[in-house]
Amino acid sequence: MKNIIPTTIAIIKDNLRSPITVFFILFFPLVLAIIFSLITIAPQPHIMVYVSGENATKIASYLNESKLFIGVVGGNPTVVKLNQNVMFYNSTSKEVYYNQLEANYVTVFESYLMAMNKKDFFISQELITRNTPLAYEISGVIGVISLSNGILGITGVGSGYYRDKLIERLASSPIKDYEWVVSLMIYEVLITVMSTIVVLIFGIIFGFLPIISLSFIGILALATLMFSGLGAIIFGLSPKDKIAISNTVATVIVFPLMFISNAFFYVNEFPWFIRAFVNYQPVSIVNDMVRDVLIYNSLPTPIYFLIILFLTIIFIAIGSRLLRLRE
Repeated sequence: MKNIIPTTIAIIKDNLRSPITVFFILFFPLVLAIIFSLITIAPQPHIMVYVSGENATKIASYLNESKLFIGVVGGNPTVVKLNQNVMFYNSTSKEVYYNQLEANYVTVFESYLMAMNKKDFFISQELITRNTPLAYEISGVIGVISLSNGILGITGVGSGYYRDKLIERLASSPIKDYEWVVSLMIYEVLITVMSTIVVLIFGIIFGFLPIISLSFIGILALATLMFSGLGAIIFGLSPKDKIAISNTVATVIVFPLMFISNAFFYVNEFPWFIRAFVNYQPVSIVNDMVRDVLIYNSLPTPIYFLIILFLTIIFIAIGSRLLRLRE
């Protein structure tokens, strides 16, 4: 046990000296967060509606109360041909002019106008949800961090140590096999926390206020350990004379799990025949657990927690036996 902390510190110092490692720990998750989050927080389209005719001012003012239409008094049908996101409405003849790009908005526009004289029949209440598109993407990136750092972290460190003959030096040292495994797992959890902090700071800058709790930290550590165990299995099964194969296999596993999950896209956006896999594969389950605690401040679904706990125990048990320093 006495060698665990010194070994962990040595692994951290050794790996964080590499610019490539620092990139994948700090900047790769940030790049993912920027790419997918900026898509979701991009300005939503507004349709400019030029209104002419009877009660044009009243209608334009009513349109401006919506979050989709911008009402402008005046104009003529020609503006539709010259611009995108533009419609023209003649309130006297009740005619709407639009181009094919705005065809989907016509029925919404008509329904909105029909409701103009029925406002007294209902009271609208806007409810603020924490599950915004930005929150969804940020929490998805956090799940991906545990995946990539866990699997690629283990295979990357292990193959690098074999390449540089450090494994031989560690094997001849007093370090026990379990101390080596525990130190490596602690390292993976620590770099996952570092990556997560960077992503959360990005989210906070753009208005996402995460709920940080012990449950969140525990789930983050558990997920990282699960994927680290899987990485250890991949590394342990790779032939040592061709140890780079472990990185290739890890990459082939990580990227499909990353993108065929609910990390960046909702499950119903996938083809129907893979939705069951998307919904219940490990990354998606981790993402659901992260969202429960980080967004809703509620405990994760018990069955999901038990599934991840079971997989963690299995992967760690098998991976630890395969990750031994000494054959």
